[in-house]
Formats: sequence, structure tokens, C-alpha cells
Amino acid sequence: MVSLQDVSTFIVPGQLCALPQNEVGSCSVSRNYPEINLNCEMFSTSVSGHSMDTYRNVMIPVDEGVMKRIIRTFFESGFMEALNEARDRQTATVSPLICATAQFTFEMLQFVKKLKSKIFPHMREVSVGNVAEFSQTRDWLRSYIRCIVWHPNCFKIAVAGSDDIVRIYTDEPAMVPVLKSGSQKWITSMAWRPLTAAELAVGCQKGVCLWTMDTNMHITRSATQAVFLKHPGHCPITSVQWSTNGTLLATASISDTDILLWDVDKMQNMPLRRVGPPCSLLKWSPNGAFLFAATVGNVFRVWSVHKKWTPERWTINTGIVQSACWSPCGNFLLFVTTGDSILYRLNFQSEQVFASGTSAKEALKIADLTKFNAGRREVGGKPQALAWDADGKYLAVIFKDSPCIALFSTCLRKFDMTISPLCFLTGIGVEYPSYICFKSKNMRNTDTVLTIAWSSGRIEYFPFADM
Repeated sequence: MVSLQDVSTFIVPGQLCALPQNEVGSCSVSRNYPEINLNCEMFSTSVSGHSMDTYRNVMIPVDEGVMKRIIRTFFESGFMEALNEARDRQTATVSPLICATAQFTFEMLQFVKKLKSKIFPHMREVSVGNVAEFSQTRDWLRSYIRCIVWHPNCFKIAVAGSDDIVRIYTDEPAMVPVLKSGSQKWITSMAWRPLTAAELAVGCQKGVCLWTMDTNMHITRSATQAVFLKHPGHCPITSVQWSTNGTLLATASISDTDILLWDVDKMQNMPLRRVGPPCSLLKWSPNGAFLFAATVGNVFRVWSVHKKWTPERWTINTGIVQSACWSPCGNFLLFVTTGDSILYRLNFQSEQVFASGTSAKEALKIADLTKFNAGRREVGGKPQALAWDADGKYLAVIFKDSPCIALFSTCLRKFDMTISPLCFLTGIGVEYPSYICFKSKNMRNTDTVLTIAWSSGRIEYFPFADM
């Protein structure tokens, strides 16, 4: 176990990189890039729960026995609703024995739940607010755009909206496939399967929707075209990551201490088990050698794939790991926490990590992200998410309460890296960045472009060709 408490002994005062102070105006690319703007008119404001309750109230028969009513409620709404039905005042009048039994069962379940929360404080019931707390998307609960992911091998972008619909955009604007399923709620993360044309994993409330799209179809709406991956207690899914060769899909849930490695072709999974808080964020290194796993506590681990999944355990002083990203070579990991406004760096050369116990392991502070006023703009503060381009030349940071995006220039060497401030970006009017990611590079697309989802629902593409 390595703690960040000793990091300060390796830091020389005055060497931390500062935030950029120069603002760059909007410079969006247009050639072949789809125009995307998910505005509020596209989403339904109706509350599904209210509609369901209204429907049930209308359809309840007048003369219905106690057991029939309880059984009907069980099949319609589940065990807990049936238990509440069995212990209500109407049941107590007709059948006191059933009511007393249901009341005793309810109290025992509440006792077990309280006992479990005291023994395992992290294993509490997860609500939509908890999902938003650990999301990489700023203001996930109200954001029009909840996740963006570029295909690693072709010009294709998946955009998940707050209406629980995933839209697929390409360089053909007339063709926008739509992925929609009744099981696809609370979308938190997405990942294209490498070395395939149209396989997309979508992490959501009850599991993972694995879509295999027909590239000849213009619209994909049928729920039967999605394979649903689920495991008891492993939901909601907050992070999905494919291995670099596409053979394994790693999933994490803030209600489960295990990380699941799915062999989706065989529909089997293997857990990575450790005692401690549940996992919230996964990042697979580009070289496939390491899997980073942040938790809902002050612990994070880096699993060595080639050494029989041996984990390196780290702790931080305060807060949790908010966001992390790997360098293209897989030698460096950058991360930020909720406890401070500092950017940290870890080295992952074979000479240093997973070696003998006497080898030096250190997490270095490399940038100070403390908020300051740049004219009329507020830049910096508590970080929300990081994004690093495929060449390791540019790093983008968005913040929890700042409308600006900070851009840094990075230079990678074998055993070291340098970082320097570049500029900061702003949106139009009062909008702020909700989500950021860099476009994938392949033989057809070699330009470096930062994709920005703004709070207004629009997506902007910022090129680095002239930087």
C-alpha cells in the first residue's frame, strides 16, 4: 500500500505548473464533422413513475381478495411493494395474521439493512444522486449530454442524452442510428469494442447494454438487438472499459466491491475481488498492461494484467479520485481528487512498479489547478474530468464550478514528462462544459480534435492544428 501523504517530500516548491492565463476563442472544425445539438425540446418531461401509478389506480379491480391483490402487486412492482401492500390498513382489517406476518418481515429486513450499512458503510442503497456524484460528467443529473465516445478505428461518435437514448453520428449526416431500450436507463459510460465496426457497450442502471449494429440500417430501435449483461448486486454500472484487443470488457459499480471482467462472446465473467469500498471508475492503459480502478473511498488500485492480476494499492489523504487518464504509451497516469485542486502523476515503468518492496513509488504533484480570476473569467478550482490526446501532446481539464476548459501542453519521455500551460476555452454566454474527450486517431483521421459537450446541449470540435 502506498499513500500520497508522503508525496510532499518529493516536491520542490515553485515547480508546479500553473493554470493557463490566455483565452482562445471558439474555433470549431466543420468539414465532415456532424452538427449536434440536443436541446430540451427533444426530451420528455413526464415522470414515468407518476404515469405508472396513475395507470395502476385506474386498472385496480373493485372486488379483489387480499392474496390476489398482494400477488398482483408482486408481479407488477416487486417484492417490497407487495410487502407494503400486505401490511397496510386495508389488509389489517381483513386479515390481521397476514398483516402481522408482513410487518414482522418488514422490520427484520430493515434491521438487516441497518446492520449491513454499519458493517459495510459503502454498501448502501444507490440512488440517482449517488450516480451523479461519481460521474465524469459535470452536473450529470441535469446535463443534456451524459457521455460521448469516439470509435477507435473509424469516424463514428456515440452521444448519450439524458433521455436515455444513444445517437450514432458519422460523416454521413443523413444517417443517425438511434439505440433505445427499456433497460437502458441512467447511462453513465460507453465504450466501443476495438477491432469491430459497430459493437458498443453502454453502462446503465441495471447492467450493460451491448449493442451490435447493422451498418446498413438507418434506424436501430429494437431492444432485441441489444444483449444485456447483468450480475446480482453489480449495478448501477458507473464505468465500462474494453481491453485493447477487445477480448475483455471490464465493468465497475458503486454498489459492488468487485470489478467484473466479461468475456462477452461466451457470456461469462470473472471477478477481481478485494476487501474495501466499491469501485467507481476504470481506465485501461493503452498498452493493455494495467487497469486503473478508483473507488468511492480514499483507495485506488492499479491491476497488473500480465502478472496474474496483481493489484498495487494506493490511498489518498482526503476525498476520492475524481478522474484519471493514461498516457498513450501507458507509462504515466494522471489523476485528480475531490480533496484538492492538484494534478498528480504516477510512473509505470517496469523498473519502478510491481518490483521489489524497496523500489521507490511516488505520486508527484505536477500542476496547481487552484482557481484564479483571469479578467472577467474564473479559471480552475476543483477538477471534474481529464482528457489526454492520442499523441500525448495536449491535456484538457474541466472543473466543477468554472465555465472554462484549461488546456496544457505535455511532452513525454521514457522516464519523465513535462507539462506547461497553453490556454483556456470558454463557451457561448453562460454555458459551461459538461463532458470532454479527444477524437480517436486512425489512418483516415490524423488530426487532433477536442470534443466538447456544452451545458446548452451543443457539441463543439476544437482543433489543435494551429496551436
